[in-house]
Amino acid sequence: MPESTGSALSAVLMFLLELGLLGAAGFWALTVFSSPWAAVVAVVVVAAVWGLVLSPKAPARPGWPWHAVAGHALFVLGAVVLFVVGQPMLGGIYLALIVLSLVLTVLYRDRLEQESRTAREERRAARGGAVRPTGRRAAGR
Repeated sequence: MPESTGSALSAVLMFLLELGLLGAAGFWALTVFSSPWAAVVAVVVVAAVWGLVLSPKAPARPGWPWHAVAGHALFVLGAVVLFVVGQPMLGGIYLALIVLSLVLTVLYRDRLEQESRTAREERRAARGGAVRPTGRRAAGR
């Protein structure tokens, strides 16, 4: 498989796992609290945390490889939640997809790391151009 295809497959799989995580959070809240509003709140909270910290354009996204580690840890938590609420088939399928994502992440880590670095540089450029030194160096002391 060409490297760009593997990287694209990894991105698509990560997106599907993100959707699965939202579904697991909603299903858990619906099962535990028996309220559709609880499910909506759980999904919104998970989506907000993901969007602020782990999404590709997140303002507080950790560097490589920590965002991959944190994302996969949350996915595993979603699989555990599915097992706990009595959905072993869904949990097993979700866990198999997580393992596939881990394999793709390891196989294409160089390309994923480069994409992460490029995205970080683009965010810096969007905030105000090149990174300017601060403190004493900026003052010329």
